[in-house]
Amino acid sequence: MNYDFHIEALKNKDEGTFALIYHDTKHAVYALILSIIKDRSLAHDIMQETYLTMLEKISTYKPGSNFKTWLLTIARNKAIDYYRKRKREEIIAPEEIVETVAPEGIKSAILSEVLELLNAKERSIFMLYAIQRFKHREIAQILDLPLGTVLWLYQKALKKVKSYFKER
Repeated sequence: MNYDFHIEALKNKDEGTFALIYHDTKHAVYALILSIIKDRSLAHDIMQETYLTMLEKISTYKPGSNFKTWLLTIARNKAIDYYRKRKREEIIAPEEIVETVAPEGIKSAILSEVLELLNAKERSIFMLYAIQRFKHREIAQILDLPLGTVLWLYQKALKKVKSYFKER
């Protein structure tokens, strides 16, 4: 979707445009927040804050840049801010992520098993790249990691996944 076409309508608080963008981005935003916060109800709250901030700061968005990356950066920052305040160390069950973001055609049980193999950073990178189809460069921006680290962690996650399927 070309979001730049809808930015002016968003600036004018057009509810239909907001609903369209929300529907198209909600799974990626929620999955990213959930991978950081590890609490479903809090993830929903932070997701709402993310969209409110998006509306407040839409005038700072530069047309021609990647809107979805911009939005996910807001979500990431909100989640990290909350995480730092609470300093939670809970572990999220990968099946909770799968229930909300597993695309059609992927067996959620297999995806859940695969996600259990990965640590939190690997899981975030794997989901953003393999499931949400972001480029490594965009993932580096979203997660505020060097591109080399993202590539290395993705390769590490991929080796774990390949090893899992060889054993099956």
